[in-house]
Amino acid sequence: MDRRQFMEISGLSVFPASLMQAPQSQQAPAAQPASAPLIIGPDEAQVYAMSAGGEARLLATGDNTGGTLWVGRFREDPGFMTTLHFHPRTDEQFYVLEGALSLYIEERWRELGPGMLAVVPHGVRHAQGNRSDKPVHFVGSGSPAGFEKLFPALDALIKRGVKPGSPEFAKEFAEISKRCDMEHVGPAPR
Repeated sequence: MDRRQFMEISGLSVFPASLMQAPQSQQAPAAQPASAPLIIGPDEAQVYAMSAGGEARLLATGDNTGGTLWVGRFREDPGFMTTLHFHPRTDEQFYVLEGALSLYIEERWRELGPGMLAVVPHGVRHAQGNRSDKPVHFVGSGSPAGFEKLFPALDALIKRGVKPGSPEFAKEFAEISKRCDMEHVGPAPR
């Protein structure tokens, strides 16, 4: 089994195939890849507030990956919860660093602890958040890029003083979500 097959089987195929293949010698130079090598330090992250308490630190975005993928480090405070939703195009991954990430998938809640990985293919209904009494820290990623644009738009909405839970917030968040490949199904199941 080669590296590409391993990554595809393990669900980590968010990385473009061009990054998974070993260089081939004695061939004409390949066309320019969709994105160049990328190294981003923690101080270079784009940092955004999240509505119910937390923070998104985006490292890789569609802007610096040629639209291939996005990657960020997230903190969600106790009580943070998304709606039940799905992404029509985006495959999403969650890797827990610290705390417990609550993930509703396949009609039940699962608590993911440090070192656990969840892969949610596009089209799969899910909700996620923090049902514990301590913050959860995780790496989130998705492919293709696009969904990550939700975080700066949400941050801007909060900075404008639009209160989460208000009718204005719900209306604007629904519009933002549609632009960012997120379809809401309803509230997160209890």
